[in-house]
Amino acid sequence: MYKSLLLFLASFLSAQQTCQLSFSNTSLSENGEIIFTMTNKEDKRIKIPKQYPDIWARPTDIQVYNDKKKEYQDIKYSFDGVNCLNIKKCFGKMTDLKKGESKQYKATIIPGRISKAFKEKQKYRFKLAFDTYLFSGCNDYVTDWLYFKN
Repeated sequence: MYKSLLLFLASFLSAQQTCQLSFSNTSLSENGEIIFTMTNKEDKRIKIPKQYPDIWARPTDIQVYNDKKKEYQDIKYSFDGVNCLNIKKCFGKMTDLKKGESKQYKATIIPGRISKAFKEKQKYRFKLAFDTYLFSGCNDYVTDWLYFKN
């Protein structure tokens, strides 16, 4: 009984590790880019990608503005998933981020994969999920709503 309780406690504590990176982003610029920032909150260096390929910023929760109802509504557009089985091949070279340092990445979103969802000349909003769990152990970072008028 004590062994199973000890095993449960150890697995619970290991699952409670906190993410040692913080993430932020700018709003969508007129030329379809956002700046994605990672900051090291850890006392030691953390390995992060030198470059962040645009393909790893996945569009999610795409909505279109309905003028009659005066609200945004979900559209049923899905994207092909991209899988990464080898971090080096997916992200390329890694670099160390020292305590308190930040690294910014420019991600060109439009034109890009998400442009296919913007079929009509309307107002859209969407969120982006950045695949950060692959190299950091943190949950994927998801932006707030980003707005685009086609």
